[in-house]
Amino acid sequence: MERWEMPAITDAYGRPLNNLRIAVTDECNYRCIFCHMEGESSEGPARPGAGRAILTPEDYWLVARAASLVGVSKFKVTGGEPLLRHDIVGIVENIHQASPQAEISMTTNGYFLAKLVGKLVNVGLKRVNVSIHSLRPEVYKFITGIPGLDRALKGLKVAVDAGLGVKVNMVVMRGLNEDEILTMAEFAAKHGATLQLIELHPVGLGAKFFRKYHYPLEKVEKTLEELASRVERRSLHNRPIYILPGGVRVEIVKPVSNPLFCAGCTRVRLGPYGDLLPCLNWRGPRPIITPILRNSSLTAEEKVVEIAEALVDLVASRKPFYMCTLKNCPTNGRVRLGRISHAKRAYYERLKMELRRQLVSTRARESIARGRAGK
Repeated sequence: MERWEMPAITDAYGRPLNNLRIAVTDECNYRCIFCHMEGESSEGPARPGAGRAILTPEDYWLVARAASLVGVSKFKVTGGEPLLRHDIVGIVENIHQASPQAEISMTTNGYFLAKLVGKLVNVGLKRVNVSIHSLRPEVYKFITGIPGLDRALKGLKVAVDAGLGVKVNMVVMRGLNEDEILTMAEFAAKHGATLQLIELHPVGLGAKFFRKYHYPLEKVEKTLEELASRVERRSLHNRPIYILPGGVRVEIVKPVSNPLFCAGCTRVRLGPYGDLLPCLNWRGPRPIITPILRNSSLTAEEKVVEIAEALVDLVASRKPFYMCTLKNCPTNGRVRLGRISHAKRAYYERLKMELRRQLVSTRARESIARGRAGK
């Protein structure tokens, strides 16, 4: 399939779409007490082997190709636990083949990582987030439900040695691990990794324990500001990154109940059964692309275009949970502003028309090429 050029797509509030988070399974071998399952379930993940039929590696080629047409340049593979999929290497390979210039990363608990790192690097994986919420085995087991710290640490080390960009994900919880933050920063520095501190989200299982374990990261940031040699800002969710002496980077991820988080969101999500989710706070109906993928009367090119159109429609429906932009958001409190920019339905219809036009153009060129070859 020919590679097309499309204009950048933004929602009606000026936020571009450049990031697709793909949950490839709802199964997990862990039982983390805060799991939000990418907005898929409030009851936590399925047990290994208990999930339903899911999308194939070839399906993810079509999805990645469609997403790249509308401006997605970063794919995050997650779950559940993505490494439970026996075909996870094929999934990453298909995403890479469909969008070779895109950055592919993965979030994993690290339990199965050591044995798969080499294969994943070979097919295009560039970065990995390894969830290590404590360096104390008993605390790690309490948080995750699994005595798997040693295996996670081994997976992280193998990933670093393989040349992957590595982040240590740490969900900070009051009374459990908030006293380990600086220790974890030293651990990340030792391994050449970034430390990503994640504030507990009041969604999924985290909603049940939010009051008990919530620890505001503002407290941490005051200390980091004093220690940091400089501070950067990541465009995704407007995340601050504190560079500490020695070079270790500490990235802060605030919860979804945060105006700046929403204003800086450039991501949509694909669930394991083909459901598209514009936001973790979204409570409306979800478009399902599985019927497109399973429609045998469509060519691969037609499926790509229809999935791309579904993504355009999804972006057209997106709006921040807190209605503000990065320029006018307060640091706390709810705001309810009117529409900030003025993207019209006609804008999204023109994008879909351009997708169709390019499909027709490609078919015409292919037909001419076949005709010449037949002479």
